[in-house]
Parts: sequence; structure tokens; C-alpha cells
Amino acid sequence: MTISRDELVNVLTVVNFLAHAEREMHAAEKKILIAVFKAAAITPEEQKQMKENTSLEEMLKHIQSVEAKHALVELMALVAASDGVFEDEERVIIKKIMKRIEVADDHPYFDDNNLDIPSVRANVGKILNSFKTLAS
Repeated sequence: MTISRDELVNVLTVVNFLAHAEREMHAAEKKILIAVFKAAAITPEEQKQMKENTSLEEMLKHIQSVEAKHALVELMALVAASDGVFEDEERVIIKKIMKRIEVADDHPYFDDNNLDIPSVRANVGKILNSFKTLAS
């Protein structure tokens, strides 16, 4: 997977936005975010940049490559599945983002407006490892 560092930071910023969408972040979601940030070797400067990004629309404009879009959907699924419940708010946000970045609704983790939580959880290692390769 090859995406620019800028795209990676924007992908993680959007995922962070999703995790905070419910106002109260579940401990499992926080754990996943920390693991993803570590796997991607996010620097303090990048963290600062992420905090300064407040426009979801702006962040999405910077996610152009097919690989970055795929990574975003994978991570959104991972965060949404981490607490074992696919909340309505998460569903709405993910669907809107997928539509905005032009990713088809037929993604393997999503079926009939639902998230295949067991499938996502079975692929946690694969998803995180793909970000370790991006960081190196």
C-alpha cells in the first residue's frame, strides 16, 4: 500500500473524528486509535496538524488515492467494530464519508447497512500491519 504521508495523516484525522462522534469514546475505540497511531508512527508535529484540522470536508479533499480511500474505510470499520456495537451515528457518518470519497457500498465489511463485526475483528492484525508498512 502506498499513500502519501499527508494522505495518511488526513485518513487518521477522519478516523479520529469518527471515534469522537459519539461524544464519549469507548475504551476499546481509544485502544484501537492508539494502536493505529503507533503503527503509523504519528509524530508530535502530525498530531498537532491533526488537532488543527476541523473541517471534515477539507480532510476528505486530501484523500485522493484509491489506497488511502481503502485505508480510511478499513480503519473506520475497525474503530466502529472495536466496541462490538455498530451505532446508528457511526453508520450514518461512515455511509456519508464512503459516498463523499466515492467508495462503493459493497465493501466486504459492510452488508445491508450493517457492519460485519466478527470479520473486522478477525482482520485487526492485517489492518494494523498495513499501517506499519506505511510508516517505514
